Amino acid sequence: MKTSKPISIIVAVGKNRAIGFKNELLWSLPDDMKFFKENTTGHTVIMGRNTYLSLPKGALPKRRNIVITMDKEEQFPGCIMVNSIEEAIAQADSDSENFVMGGASIYEQFFPIVQKLYYTDVEDSPEADTWFPEVKEEEWELVKATPHGIDERHRVAFTIKEFVRK
Repeated sequence: MKTSKPISIIVAVGKNRAIGFKNELLWSLPDDMKFFKENTTGHTVIMGRNTYLSLPKGALPKRRNIVITMDKEEQFPGCIMVNSIEEAIAQADSDSENFVMGGASIYEQFFPIVQKLYYTDVEDSPEADTWFPEVKEEEWELVKATPHGIDERHRVAFTIKEFVRK
């Protein structure tokens, strides 16, 4: 499957490719959350049902929220509900970047077709039950890296990396 629509993945990943445990984020990284908000506000975000359910306040404000679910009857307030990756792509914005924000199976299905990765590389290998696909050097070009050290608000160091598909 290919698409001409601008679709990117945005994710925070541990050194062991960990992205979640028991449907919760693994870290509290305020500056990474700020980066997420700044980049996704005004755009479409695409997520799976479990990712939506993990959000503390439901649909993300000032964004078009597309939720992929197998349940054709399910409705979430403020969301466009779809039942497949193909339907999500059909609903995605043609002129503005769309951000895939999880979870693991959604990332895996979109991974072969996205053009950009916003990849927060976290200096930690926590216990997890969900992982991100391997980012292979021969497939991706690193175009920007912004390191962030440990401070009073961040217990682990991380680097926000931006990749484009080669």
